[in-house]
Amino acid sequence: QAAPVPGGWGGHQSVALAGPPIFVGRCPCSPAAMNRARAMLDALMGPGRDVVEKDEEQAKNKFKDKTVCKGFLIGFCPLDSSLLGGKRTFAVCEKIHSEIMRDQLKNNPDCEELTKRYESLSLQDLEYVCRECEAHISQEKNRIRTDVRRKKPPLPCNVNDRLSAMKREASTMIQKAEAMDDDQIRLKEELTTKANEMLKDREDMLEAETKKAADAQDPEVTCDTCGTAYIGDDGNAVHLKFRIHEAYTQVRERIKELKPRVEEHEKAMKDKKEEEYKKKRKADWDKAQEKDGKNGDKKRSRDRSKSKGKDKDKDKDKDEKEDKDEDKDKDKEKKEDDKDDVKEGDKDKEKDKEKDKEKDKEKDK
Repeated sequence: QAAPVPGGWGGHQSVALAGPPIFVGRCPCSPAAMNRARAMLDALMGPGRDVVEKDEEQAKNKFKDKTVCKGFLIGFCPLDSSLLGGKRTFAVCEKIHSEIMRDQLKNNPDCEELTKRYESLSLQDLEYVCRECEAHISQEKNRIRTDVRRKKPPLPCNVNDRLSAMKREASTMIQKAEAMDDDQIRLKEELTTKANEMLKDREDMLEAETKKAADAQDPEVTCDTCGTAYIGDDGNAVHLKFRIHEAYTQVRERIKELKPRVEEHEKAMKDKKEEEYKKKRKADWDKAQEKDGKNGDKKRSRDRSKSKGKDKDKDKDKDEKEDKDEDKDKDKEKKEDDKDDVKEGDKDKEKDKEKDKEKDKEKDK
């Protein structure tokens, strides 16, 4: 039998049964816990787990959904919580990381082509986390260069004691000199000079001991793989076991593996597009030529008729031109004949004049 029991979890009533208690009302789980449970179910069962798929083919292609991490499908996601997600400035990848989706990709007939496409997307994420790492390395090296504590390392106790004693002795000399009367000016100057020399020796000693301590100190080094700063061989050995170093080692090796394949695939895709574009241009050209060929016969017949008419006109113009040239030649010959006649007439006149002159001469005689 069931009976209400007051004072249940969070003020809710529970029903007393033979088995475990059943809570009536609001679920006591927090929203964060619900989100974690939902993400876990998505990873195990895939997106749309509550939707009944009527199409079997569509059910097999759930891995293509935009909520599924494509980098995880072909290898690993650098922003997974087990790698770099949640560390430094990286947020955890919110997409689904599911082994079921990975198996769906492997069983897909287009697995090889899809894998090449997903490798390009994965390479972008890997290069992004590497760029962030390079920026972090630069910041760490700059911090080490400007670190005041490393420029002024702690000195040994005996050196500090010696420096303090020299400072006290110089201060005592200066106080003595200031307390002397004016008639002891010579002794006063000697004490002041001696105190200043002691202070200078103290400064030289401080500089030399500081340099010696800095040289003896193990330098702080930044790892070129993960950007972690460490001191000495022991620090290096410890940092090599850090999860962030292992994650960045895995990321950099994956980039070396993927980059040549992605570049080769992109080049092949570019060549394929260019080839398709050339084929399309050729097809368009052939189509245009064929279209022009159909209209070409009519045009050629029209052109032939036009050319015949033009040839007739040309022959006619040629005959007219020849006639004009003949007329010009005739006129020219006529003019030349007229000129010859004029010249002969002038000659006859001159002969007649000479005859008349001879006659006049005879008469005079």
